[in-house]
Amino acid sequence: MRIQRATDRQPQPWRNGRGVQYEIAANGEMPDGWTWKLSTADITEDVPFSVFPEVSRQFCVADGKGVELTIDGVAHRCEPGSITPFPGDAEVHARLLSGPMRALNLMTRDEDSSRLETMGAGQTVSGAIVVTAICGDAEVVMDGTPASLLTLDSVIDLVDATVVVKSGTIAVLFRKS
Repeated sequence: MRIQRATDRQPQPWRNGRGVQYEIAANGEMPDGWTWKLSTADITEDVPFSVFPEVSRQFCVADGKGVELTIDGVAHRCEPGSITPFPGDAEVHARLLSGPMRALNLMTRDEDSSRLETMGAGQTVSGAIVVTAICGDAEVVMDGTPASLLTLDSVIDLVDATVVVKSGTIAVLFRKS
């Protein structure tokens, strides 16, 4: 396992060119040789999302006040720490609630059932492959080793590790297939 700092990630344009993302981890080559990928995205203005046919998406408000996602014409208010799933081929438009925000995004091919969950102080997790600090900084202990994570820092390459959340909130990626 290793800590990946958010500040070390390289920006990549969204598929539609309307935003910027930062890859955390994937199980295949970019741009399309994966069955799952986890990334962050900066949302600095009201913007349409890229379309990804045959992909499922999970959108987590990781930093900022939140956003309203209109998914195929239905508005969904997304608060800090919330996870909103939607199909990758949906028409999605983001409207900022109060200034720029950053999101954590899990994309999975339809045959993959990996998922995101959030956990807070005092909770313990095993079976995760990535944990990411959201909604502020977090203190975690991984198999007895403490680590300080700034917002959107991740611990990747977790293999059979037990992670205890000492403070803050983390998003946890569980790999299912």
